[in-house]
Amino acid sequence: MLDVVCNPRYGDYKDFDILKRGAVLDIIQDVAIRDSAMCGYDVKKLKDISIAWLMQGIKIQFLDEVSTNCPLQVFTAVKNMSAAASERCTTISQDGKSVVRCVANWFTFNIQKGRVCKIPDEIRSAYQMHDFDDDFFVYEKPELIDGVECSYKIKVANKDIDTNMHLNNQKSAEMLLDALPFEYKFGTMTVFYKKAAFLGDELDVCVKKMSDGYYVHLANSENEICVVGRFTDVM
Repeated sequence: MLDVVCNPRYGDYKDFDILKRGAVLDIIQDVAIRDSAMCGYDVKKLKDISIAWLMQGIKIQFLDEVSTNCPLQVFTAVKNMSAAASERCTTISQDGKSVVRCVANWFTFNIQKGRVCKIPDEIRSAYQMHDFDDDFFVYEKPELIDGVECSYKIKVANKDIDTNMHLNNQKSAEMLLDALPFEYKFGTMTVFYKKAAFLGDELDVCVKKMSDGYYVHLANSENEICVVGRFTDVM
């Protein structure tokens, strides 16, 4: 588990006082990677043993606006591990007040064999589990919606590709966020990664206004959904 203090970056400001909603994606990914490295499994070590952690889904809730004028206290830990999957939870606080909480589902992938694999025992034993007893910290993937029309197209660029050579999960979530009205402040976002996209793929960005927020998905040229996001209004 990792408990760190970090400061917002200027490029993440929405205005002088408020952090962009999407900026927390970077923070959550960064602390997860740092925690894994502290457990002895940084990106290089995982590559050496032909293992990659891939995210299947993430749920983030904003309990308050995130200020640009105050350091962020970020805590992350693994909640549990099953055969091939792991649940990682993260909380972000400012001035002792919780402002963001998150739960993400990850699974281990054998790079050489190109398929999901069991979490190796040495990796399992390297992580200390932490109990998150709030009902929020249970991930449920969003439902798919049929008949949603394409709003515009986007091409997967070099900057969007990660070390696994496909569209990075964080970058695809940012693409979903870009489809929302700039002034829209969602309370909760839930994202599910269904199929990999690759460099040069042209994706349809499909958006539907719902009674309580927005539905967005990215689909490839075969009309297969790659990633889906559900954004609900602040309660």
